[in-house]
Amino acid sequence: MAREVARSTQALRVTLKKLPRPLDWYSATLLLGIKLADADKTLADITRLGLLYLFSLSGLHVFYVVKTLRHLLKLLRLPRWLEILVILGVLPVYVILGGASASLVRAVWMCWLKLATSRIKGVHLKLATIWAVVLLLELWRYPALFYQLGAQLSYLLTLVIITSKTSSNWLFNLKLNAFSAPLVLYYTYQWNFLTFLITGWMNLIFEYIILPVTFIGAVIPFLQNLAAQILQLISTGLTLLARAPSNFVFGRPPLIMVLLWLGVLLWLQGSSKKLRWSALLGISYFLTFLLLRYPLSSEIVYFDIGQGDCTLIRERFSRRVILIDTGGKVHFAMPNWKKRPTKTSGETIVANYLLSKGITQIDQLYLTHQDADHVGNFPSLSRSIKINQMIVPAGMEDLPSFKRRLAKSTVAPKAVKGVTDKVSLSDPHLKLLHPFTRGQGTNADSLVLWLDFYGLKCIFTGDLDRKGELAIIKKYPDLTATVLKTGHHGSKTATDPKFVRQLAPKVAIISAGRHNRYGHPNKETLVTLQDAKVSYYVTAKVGMIKLTEMLGHFSFWDLKDN
Repeated sequence: MAREVARSTQALRVTLKKLPRPLDWYSATLLLGIKLADADKTLADITRLGLLYLFSLSGLHVFYVVKTLRHLLKLLRLPRWLEILVILGVLPVYVILGGASASLVRAVWMCWLKLATSRIKGVHLKLATIWAVVLLLELWRYPALFYQLGAQLSYLLTLVIITSKTSSNWLFNLKLNAFSAPLVLYYTYQWNFLTFLITGWMNLIFEYIILPVTFIGAVIPFLQNLAAQILQLISTGLTLLARAPSNFVFGRPPLIMVLLWLGVLLWLQGSSKKLRWSALLGISYFLTFLLLRYPLSSEIVYFDIGQGDCTLIRERFSRRVILIDTGGKVHFAMPNWKKRPTKTSGETIVANYLLSKGITQIDQLYLTHQDADHVGNFPSLSRSIKINQMIVPAGMEDLPSFKRRLAKSTVAPKAVKGVTDKVSLSDPHLKLLHPFTRGQGTNADSLVLWLDFYGLKCIFTGDLDRKGELAIIKKYPDLTATVLKTGHHGSKTATDPKFVRQLAPKVAIISAGRHNRYGHPNKETLVTLQDAKVSYYVTAKVGMIKLTEMLGHFSFWDLKDN
């Protein structure tokens, strides 16, 4: 039986996937509550406009399913009790075939309980009670589901709708926006100023055009193309609105603030002091925004970017934001049919972290050399985060491979600067130690940066080899560093024992991917660090490593015992 259900579910998904675009995406999302792999663009536009709550409430289409069933059963002249009994039997089957998504389960079981209890004398359950019962059942069945934004919005906004006493459409839309804002900010870190202006219209378009057109297009074959064209017009309109310069990056508020905001909003539902508490709510948003965008602490973040390098340096109050390398992936040639639209780790890891901290621009991006695992992500990163200046080892700016990447980015060629150690940097706390001459952007030409981080000395060496390391300590015989970012991901081609002895670091950071095919970090490098009594941390083992400074106190975060 279970196998037959699984086959039926899969067959239904395959059938919907064959529908013309974008009817396939709308049908899969609204009718089954699943997301197709190639629908990220549509979902990104909806999220950017703050309209994700509409699709979290996609169970509204259950209303159309039940209504259609009742019309069909009336044609058969069945008695009302038998009509309801048939619907009660069909709805659970629909949940199973639909993949049991959060919004679908919520809508179906709320409808099922309402119909079932309506046939019991003396039992009149309120919608809020039914909502609570379904919520408890789902928490028991699949608690991990509620880590998802869609599930959280689905249940929260359903509660708001069934308990709302607001008759004004304007106030009702304001309420929906107010309740969705804390969760949307927590998961996406941004808000769109157009959201409130278009919410009212989108509610009508969603209920009277998107849902019916999707439902009709999915079940009536000869209307599929027409339905797809209508939905394409709507999608195009959403894309145009999403591109408008109306998005505001807030940052990720602390979870305690999200819970506080939601608690206050729920309390305001029945409070008479709405104006005073609304003002306090607004002030708390503003203060949270200030602390996110202009933090009191400084930080150095060594990203867990896989087999690559990427490091963030951020001064308190965001006075200066510097990124050293962006990570990236080496791509091997493959036929077009194997290629899939995927986001880079520059978007999913680096940009995601920066936006969560309210960072919208990078003052300087230092690319240590041309290898893809150090520079491959900068084009995709530049589309999310503005890059004011890009600094590369002299000679690399003229390479055809670099120019091709630059053309795919939003960075202007005039913002790129090739440097050697003879160039003075604008940041007095940051010194450029290498390269000595123009090169070709190879490992041997890597930028080497030395940072005075509030008295803590840090060095970043790119993929510089041992020969280059020895040349640096020969030129700078007094050079020391407390924190060493080891060269070339812990390869034995770098981290020369003489280099380590002169620097005398207390801590070494090794950026390497889990189970990488190069065997990084090399055992020889680890022995070198152990002999010099240097504690080391590998991103492949401990994940992202964060060094923070506040009022002269330093802390390592996100570390496990090595």
